Amino acid sequence: MRQLLYIFLLAVISFTGCKKAETLPTYTITGKTLNEVDHRIFGAFFEKATWNGEIGSDAAISMKTGEVFPEVKTFMDWMNIPVLRFPGGTAIDYYPWYYLIDSMPGKHHTRPKNLHYKDPSRKDVVSSDGRMGLHEYIALCKALDIEPHLVVNLGDAFLKKLPLGKAARELGADLVSYCNDTEGPWAQLRAKNGSLEPFQVKYFQIGNETWLFEGFKKNQRTPENIAHYTDCVEAYARAMKKADPSIELIIDGVQRIGKEVMERCGDLIAYNTFHTYSPWGIKELKREGRVVSADEVTAGEVWQGLAMAPKIDTTTGLSIIENQALHEISTPLAITEWNLNCWFQGDAKAAQPDNQLLAYGIGAASYLHAILRISDKVKLANQSMLVGTGWLITGIRVDTTEQVRPTMYPSALVTGLYSRNHGRQLMEVKSEKIHTYTQPLTLSNIKPSPKVAEQDVLVTADEDHYYVHAVNRSYDKDRDIQVIFPESVKKEFKHFLLSDKTKGTMSEFANVEEINLNGASEKTLLPIPARSVSVFKFSVDSL
Repeated sequence: MRQLLYIFLLAVISFTGCKKAETLPTYTITGKTLNEVDHRIFGAFFEKATWNGEIGSDAAISMKTGEVFPEVKTFMDWMNIPVLRFPGGTAIDYYPWYYLIDSMPGKHHTRPKNLHYKDPSRKDVVSSDGRMGLHEYIALCKALDIEPHLVVNLGDAFLKKLPLGKAARELGADLVSYCNDTEGPWAQLRAKNGSLEPFQVKYFQIGNETWLFEGFKKNQRTPENIAHYTDCVEAYARAMKKADPSIELIIDGVQRIGKEVMERCGDLIAYNTFHTYSPWGIKELKREGRVVSADEVTAGEVWQGLAMAPKIDTTTGLSIIENQALHEISTPLAITEWNLNCWFQGDAKAAQPDNQLLAYGIGAASYLHAILRISDKVKLANQSMLVGTGWLITGIRVDTTEQVRPTMYPSALVTGLYSRNHGRQLMEVKSEKIHTYTQPLTLSNIKPSPKVAEQDVLVTADEDHYYVHAVNRSYDKDRDIQVIFPESVKKEFKHFLLSDKTKGTMSEFANVEEINLNGASEKTLLPIPARSVSVFKFSVDSL
């Protein structure tokens, strides 16, 4: 019934007069390719979280069966994840990789069930559940045809807990050998632990958020400690590449530290990374610099503020990402952590929107559009955090009591939607008569903007299809847009719609519908529901 109604509405729109068409927001695809889009930007982060009760990827494994929850596996498969980052996160710089395997000579017979360590950035000792080990992670990647991406401990070297040469060998090169050697002692140990075949891990990241190491924050970066950091990264890179020259290394690339490393040993490094989150905790609402109560703002204002993450280009009204690495680093970039990361606290709690998880999903879609706009430089990205039990940033939520079946949050649905439906080229699009709004609120690091595009639209394509990606930031207005193609397209097309208008089997908070439509032409009118994310897939008419 919903599909019939949709087709009827589309037909009504198609037969409206020229006067309406003249006032519609119009997006003209020029036919020019801006850059290639690497499928790896739709990756995920399988974090072993270690604080505030969140355990992250360990929760993917049932305490009752010892196996990955079937629903988690099904959801991950649907998301079409190209690259999966593991295990950390901040925690990885404070424990050795071999805590994730059994039978480590001279260390332990059975891997620790809980990882205890002191993180200097926090007051307490934190721990991680040990269910998701290295072999379990690799098995999951292989089952779902996902490229593994491992992060290694650089902290023990930088903080001088171990001599540099020893750390580079034991924490870096030995991990590479354990994963990829085809013969020798590491291959034999891997086989003893149940994996005769090498893991064939391609991506290794040296340290995580090293810009936050104790004594190495932005105002503490003297020439001496930058040189020490560079020594550490170079030692790891040379040792790891010696263990397997085919691997691709990722390093932190922000605020001079990546630039210094690249000048010394750039031939060893494949990618520099930076992380981006927005808006973080919202403890107060501001309008024109003045703190206001929840009663002084509308639900639509809060919603449309979250929907413009991470930042808006006030010239175009479209979402963008700004980072120094985009200008300083000439090699390909990776964003190994990103997401709409938000929680309301204190007096601001009263302003959190209805179905706030859908609002976060719309914000994540805005984020994804910002990443696509820099896909000429960014070739790999990992959305945080794939599996969890408590944080709202979670993509797949698991109930620790196992009384409620796992469910997907809209932020994971949107990335899966785009991973499943996108082209290999980002196309040039010229827009006119677009709807805009003024966003007056400060929501933590989401700032007011005088001009926000109500519909954030971009187009990707391949040889046979055009994909029109549209985020409707409007809280309560369904909108129609017009798309003009540079060549003929077939009349039949598909609409993949993420909204909370219907409920599906994957999530109680939103659903992705596949709707078959008819009536496409060189100029096609598309209805975009309020509070939704859409991908319209058109086939090129080769006749």
